[in-house]
Amino acid sequence: MDKDIKQIEEIEKSEPIREVPKKHSLVGVHLISGIIILVLIIGSTVGAYFWRDNKASVFEKTQADELLVKQQTILELQAQLADYTGEVTNGPTLCSEIAPTASAIESIKASITSGNTVALEGYMASNVNVILAATEAYGMQTASHAVSSVTTFISDDINSWDYNFSLPTSTINSYKQSGYAQYFSSTSIVGLASNNQLISFSFDCLGDIDTVFMASQADTL
Repeated sequence: MDKDIKQIEEIEKSEPIREVPKKHSLVGVHLISGIIILVLIIGSTVGAYFWRDNKASVFEKTQADELLVKQQTILELQAQLADYTGEVTNGPTLCSEIAPTASAIESIKASITSGNTVALEGYMASNVNVILAATEAYGMQTASHAVSSVTTFISDDINSWDYNFSLPTSTINSYKQSGYAQYFSSTSIVGLASNNQLISFSFDCLGDIDTVFMASQADTL
């Protein structure tokens, strides 16, 4: 009996003791794995944010640099334009006014004497400087508006339709001595009505009407 017990004890000693895995150890492993994965996800998200933020900063800096270059270019062009304008002002005239054709001149005169002012628009530039002496009217106008201003002016008196466009040189020269001399050039068409209203058409370098000067009383010039 004692011999059998001794043999059993020796067998038990010779076999390794097997431990049963504990459940809390497995839970710990899973928890640590989850934490590691979460850290990796957070790390990658933060990294991506800072990468985008850095990329945005670089883009903004690039945009700012390009804007600065464009602004500098604009300033340089403005300076060049100012120099060029000064050269043109102080230099020879690049575009001298010319008189229209003889037929155009007659048509312009007829548009006033006949009252058919609508025909004037076809002989005007796209923008016309309209001046009424001794007033603040009118300034730069479109061709159609300029025609309207002329129509209103010559319609003030029924006698204003009988304009004389064959004025003596001495009369024209007297107008040139006034403060409105610029509206009586060598190519201007000047007409005087029996009611003393005066109108003068001046032209650009294409022979189009670019200025209309009007005075309610010519003898006040």
